[in-house]
Amino acid sequence: MSERWSLVVPAELMSRLRAHLFPGDGDEHGAVIAAGVARSTRGPRLLARDLFLARDGVDYVPGRRGYRMLTAEFVRDHILYCRDQRLAYLAVHCHGGSDRVAFSPEDMASHVRGYPALLDIAQGQPVGALVLTPLAVAGDIWLPGGGRAELAEARMVGRTVDRLFPCPPPRPLRRAEDYDRQARLFGDRGQVLLETVKVGVIGAGGAGSLLVEYLARLGVGWIVVVDPERMEVTNVPRVAGST
Repeated sequence: MSERWSLVVPAELMSRLRAHLFPGDGDEHGAVIAAGVARSTRGPRLLARDLFLARDGVDYVPGRRGYRMLTAEFVRDHILYCRDQRLAYLAVHCHGGSDRVAFSPEDMASHVRGYPALLDIAQGQPVGALVLTPLAVAGDIWLPGGGRAELAEARMVGRTVDRLFPCPPPRPLRRAEDYDRQARLFGDRGQVLLETVKVGVIGAGGAGSLLVEYLARLGVGWIVVVDPERMEVTNVPRVAGST
């Protein structure tokens, strides 16, 4: 449980999922997300790729033990799809509430009953579940080899980056003195967000090299710089940090 798992969802996919889960009827609805798995020093990430919406009364029906369930046929079709595409399988449903969410005891019992078999079918890919409210998400991720992890957060990536958590995160400790002046603009939470952001800079010449330095001084956590060119003597006057 030590790794910090996160979910990254394109904004368009999340928009379709939210419209399906929260149509305004106050009821529970279901879906499946197929996701790639990426690992880096930032921790393991589930990268949502495909969304399969479960039709009410056809694919998502009254449960035998809980309130609702995905049909065996719907689960079979999509766990096989994930196996063949080498993707993680994530069953999704919604709960009532707003900015905090958790699985019910019935939800967790269903994971224990079903996910060991799904792991066998997935052949080396994670399987798991997500439960959402409009402003929160929780996840139970089952891993090959017997591990299990909770989802720490989900990020919706579009024109902006929005973050969801199982419950509102605690207020951050006061920022380091180094960042005191800018944190008066961003706020303590804004400064903490900068520490978790990964920024790509394409081109490290006269403008790009300055951007890299400014981003580092702002406290951005990860910076990826891409430039195929090699330094030459004529670059030195305009590339920050060059000698």
